[in-house]
Amino acid sequence: MASKATISKRNERLLHTKSGNRCAMCKILLADPDNPSSPCIGENAHIYGEKSDAARYDATKNEEFVNSERNLIFLCCNCHKKIDTDVASYPAEDLFALKAKHEQWVVEMLEQGSVSYGFAELEVLAKYLMSSSAHSKDTPSYTILKISDKIQKNALRPFEDYITMGLVSTLTIDEYMNKHPDPSFATQLTNIMSSQYQCLKSQGLDNEEIFTKLWDFASGKQSDFSYRAAGLGILTYFFEKCEVFEK
Repeated sequence: MASKATISKRNERLLHTKSGNRCAMCKILLADPDNPSSPCIGENAHIYGEKSDAARYDATKNEEFVNSERNLIFLCCNCHKKIDTDVASYPAEDLFALKAKHEQWVVEMLEQGSVSYGFAELEVLAKYLMSSSAHSKDTPSYTILKISDKIQKNALRPFEDYITMGLVSTLTIDEYMNKHPDPSFATQLTNIMSSQYQCLKSQGLDNEEIFTKLWDFASGKQSDFSYRAAGLGILTYFFEKCEVFEK
């Protein structure tokens, strides 16, 4: 596995998000959002090798491509070793197909979660968010933009499909907010999400990393696809309707 200095944080972040933090071969969870202190046990495996003595090395592939998310597949250490020690069984074209199939599986699992989750999951996540320390009395004032303009302004094109997926849940979340007995509930959640955004922004993180961290936060740091889907719905709900992510 290449060092993190070779593979940029952006490429690593995209790889892990699109992989659902799971091994593309055995589907084992490689990063545990339930436990922020636990290390990521996954490996950013090259499909076309980075060096001349690496598996599937191809001198015609330039360094930028070789170390990009397009040429990386997220694997556990056992599966990584398997593809690199039995190259004949795992040619590049098969690994690209495996990567694409796995990422499509992640999308399908999130879509299933989006259809199946309801008030029960939203209630669990809302309680988690309300108990967080990311409270703010006042929500900063911003100009509300169209969703396409927000995506462009915040440089979130790589997550456009996920944002679109999350917006499918808008009616469910709207209904949940409207039925909540506390009339200030939606405002409180808006303030919490905005405060969390400002906290992450103050750390010098770019908006792609902020998006993934807010997604983890809104999902209650859970790995189950139903909660991940609900968390994505919550995040995109506030992304579309409120000031979260505006500058």
